[in-house]
Amino acid sequence: MIKNGIRFLARQLHVQHSLNKSQVKEKLTHLERNNEVLKRSRKEQERQAEKRRVQLKKLNKTSYTKQHARHVLKNRYEVSNESLSSTELGPTSGSDLRFLKLTHDKRMMYTILGVTGEQLRDSKLVAGDVAKFLARNQLEKAVFLARLAKSRGIVGMNKIMEHFCREQQDAKSAIDLYSWRKKWGIPPNELTHTLLFDGLANLPSPLSEKHAQRVLKIATQLIEKDGLNQMGLNAALSALVNSENDELVFKLFDAKPKNVIGDAITYTLLLRGAAKIKDDMLCMTRVDDIMARIPKRFMDARIMYEYCRVWHHRRDSKLSMVAAIAIEKYFGIKASSSELQLPEGVRLPDLQYWDIKQPYRPDSFLIDLLFENYEKNRNFDLASETYKELTATQPKLMRISVYERMIKMVTSGYPTRCAQMAVCVFKDMDAHHKINKNSMLLVYKSFERQAGKKFTNATSANIDELLDQLFEFATSLESKHWKDSKTKILNWKAWMFCWNVINKCNERHGINAVRSKWVLDQFIMTIVTGQTKLQNLERQDYAGMKHVNIESVRFLSSFAEMFKSPAEINEAIDGPERDNFLYRRLLLRLKDRILDQVDLIEGKSDNAQSVEEALRQTAQKLQLTKMPSNLKCESPVKASTQQAQPTV
Repeated sequence: MIKNGIRFLARQLHVQHSLNKSQVKEKLTHLERNNEVLKRSRKEQERQAEKRRVQLKKLNKTSYTKQHARHVLKNRYEVSNESLSSTELGPTSGSDLRFLKLTHDKRMMYTILGVTGEQLRDSKLVAGDVAKFLARNQLEKAVFLARLAKSRGIVGMNKIMEHFCREQQDAKSAIDLYSWRKKWGIPPNELTHTLLFDGLANLPSPLSEKHAQRVLKIATQLIEKDGLNQMGLNAALSALVNSENDELVFKLFDAKPKNVIGDAITYTLLLRGAAKIKDDMLCMTRVDDIMARIPKRFMDARIMYEYCRVWHHRRDSKLSMVAAIAIEKYFGIKASSSELQLPEGVRLPDLQYWDIKQPYRPDSFLIDLLFENYEKNRNFDLASETYKELTATQPKLMRISVYERMIKMVTSGYPTRCAQMAVCVFKDMDAHHKINKNSMLLVYKSFERQAGKKFTNATSANIDELLDQLFEFATSLESKHWKDSKTKILNWKAWMFCWNVINKCNERHGINAVRSKWVLDQFIMTIVTGQTKLQNLERQDYAGMKHVNIESVRFLSSFAEMFKSPAEINEAIDGPERDNFLYRRLLLRLKDRILDQVDLIEGKSDNAQSVEEALRQTAQKLQLTKMPSNLKCESPVKASTQQAQPTV
């Protein structure tokens, strides 16, 4: 036994000696057998080949130099010198995109995209480079990079999909990208479908029927593969709520997996989808079913807000007014004189039905909905009373949109006194918020509406009172002190709205001569300070300046008619008639100078300096010229008189 073991070991040593012989002996053996000198042994050849394979693999992961890339494009792809000279290669270039579509050489792609093969192995680096391409709006390069990275480009492809939704607002491209990525070998991760649904839900325009059906198909496939969790279901429902088909959201909810029971967000989205149903009876049937399904533990203020919002969006005004009653009942906001009654056959469940002991606390969104409901159903008196109570007790709940909506309501509901009421609301808003241009425009519109009413423009006293309020409002917001001026001078942009109000007041020629002279002097001060010179205006302001000039010409024409004489006047004869003639001629001369500036704005004249200087001189002369006193005019209310401020 021991002999046999020794014999086997000796045989193994002999074989190993033969296999592990030195490279020199191998070369000598080869020389003896083949009479040929062997430069490298078999092992040396294997090591050399392996080294070359490693070097080639490493080289294929690097990019060409830009010079070499141009050489390859010219010789291998026959790109002309002219095309190469006008093209810059690199990640920031936008002119080399056509070469990406031309070549399949990865090293060329690396050069154009500014990456290496090693970098493509890091998903974080890929996502960062994709984000840089998207920031430069290089969508094609971003997609190429994500495709090159394969499974390492999952996050990058998600970013591209988000970009289509948020920046491009392109639902079709986002959904197409979700489908194509599977063919490109870039599988979705657990967040991909949620990001897609969320992006589609936040698009400003609703999804078309075709796109909504594709979303439903994607969600249904995920349900079949047991890949849709609670968060994904809510995201899909949110996307379908933002679609033209109001039935798809309920179709998806009915198909949800059994292990997903829904949460408060789910039922909130269902109510939001029900609010879009146009058929009132079908809508209320859906809503009753939803409210009956909601577990008591999920009931909160947000769900109740959506419930009130469903009532608000009903076409029938009686059903729509139920929203205000529901807000009173569930949130405790009620005007002291509110007498709204539920329509016949409508019953609102009590809070005790859901084991809720006291009303929910209102927020600014709810107050906005309440006043939107008042405006929709023209409950102006109730809106006014609720506004006063909330302003006194809970002003922090009043957003700018509520104040603006209130200005619109007083303009529509109280046309003979809306200007003063709108100014009061504006002052309330100014006390709690930073005012904006839109709010000012709404107040100016209220002045214009009141000015067009016969109650206002039939008598000079009412006109004077309204114009005093107008100029007090405009001066407080759109005026400033100029050099050598003791009073504030109105900004030229304010005249875009003031002239509209003034000419509305003057439709029945109710503005007397003294008030007309005062208004004209205010406008002349704006001209004299150089605000109307084109060199002081931006190009986008030309249209506004043209409007100001044309409206001022209308006013001057009406003003000049007051001094028109029935017969021809001899200039050599002194007297009241001659004074009227000269003053009227001066008014018409100013009118002509303003029309010359209109031609200047329209490009019909290019002599800006002489036209504007003539306008300034004529305006100053008219300002210093005393108006003839032989006209019978009522004395205007002084512009500085403080008017009593009404309450809304």
